[in-house]
Amino acid sequence: MILLQRIFFPVFFTLILIFLPIFQKKRIDPANGALIMATGIFCIGVTSRFTNFSQIPMYTVDIALLITWLFLFISFIKTVFKGTFRRRYITHPVQSFAIGTWVAGTSILCLLFFKQFPEYKVIFMIISLLNGVLWLFYIFVCIQCYYVILKSKYYEKVHGVLFLSTVSTQSLVIVYGHLFNNHYFYMITKMLIYIGILLYIINFSFIFKRYIFHTWNLSDHWFNTNCIIHGAISITGIAAIKSGTINHDIIFYLWLLAMTMFLLVEGIEIRRIFARLSKYSLQRAIGSYHVSQWARNFTFGTLYVFTINLELANHHIIFYVLKKSIISVGLYILILLLAIETFIFMKDVWKKSQIHISISTVLGKYMKPTTHDKSPW
Repeated sequence: MILLQRIFFPVFFTLILIFLPIFQKKRIDPANGALIMATGIFCIGVTSRFTNFSQIPMYTVDIALLITWLFLFISFIKTVFKGTFRRRYITHPVQSFAIGTWVAGTSILCLLFFKQFPEYKVIFMIISLLNGVLWLFYIFVCIQCYYVILKSKYYEKVHGVLFLSTVSTQSLVIVYGHLFNNHYFYMITKMLIYIGILLYIINFSFIFKRYIFHTWNLSDHWFNTNCIIHGAISITGIAAIKSGTINHDIIFYLWLLAMTMFLLVEGIEIRRIFARLSKYSLQRAIGSYHVSQWARNFTFGTLYVFTINLELANHHIIFYVLKKSIISVGLYILILLLAIETFIFMKDVWKKSQIHISISTVLGKYMKPTTHDKSPW
């Protein structure tokens, strides 16, 4: 852990800042908020596991994530003033759900900053309340998207991004549970938890219909975002614990469900890797970067944080052993996943930077290169 504190964090987030120009393209993917979600939940997991963790790397994390968040926020605001927001972000009935990364990313950033700078609690309370307004807008968009999917029978295009509606809802419960302590917000968080569960059931029914009743193959039609199937359960469990609105026994069964779905979904993911390797080159199969890959880091992180905060009073000893094993090994798995994703991310940034420089040198300032990104969100 000393090596992690002194080297990994500062180097990783310094590189993030140096290569931030990856976001400087004409169209900013709304799913870029997943980077903040994944990194933020990892940091929360680290500080939950090690309360004496050095503040120096944490401050580096805070600054890097804040700069990234501000850059994305300004980019989205620009589209509002230019009148291109609707066309870019809320016209596709499935990809529109990616806006949920903005809500969840902002909630997790508020929570992370509150843990580091509790003296500025009022500021975080205001931001979280504004984030609640964004959530209301997002849910309105989700309802419209559900209607379009049902009406047009768009089931063959749906995937795990739908579960961001649950994730964003429960992220509000978590941050409100930390920042507000009164009966009014207790009732709000209780209502939000059940809304999130209802959204999960709706989303799962869409996913179930898509993969049971429509033709698909594992190598091409199983998306990175499907890991949010279990991540949405984990964050619901965290929300239930932090808000104190659900019975401990129910939370325990939520944990068992999260573990079961984790094993099922990640088992499919392992099979998918082999299916892609048999069909494509190593680079195309597992070596290409896409922002949706941060969803896996986030969902692993939520399961880890859920497990840390779970109380196992009056349960069989096997569950204590399982919890201890997850806590002991889980952090190193999160570090490995973060390192792998960072490597793929940086490789992609370097490649695009080289292409940009090369084309600009040859064609001059009057010809701007464009890229076409086929998003699995």
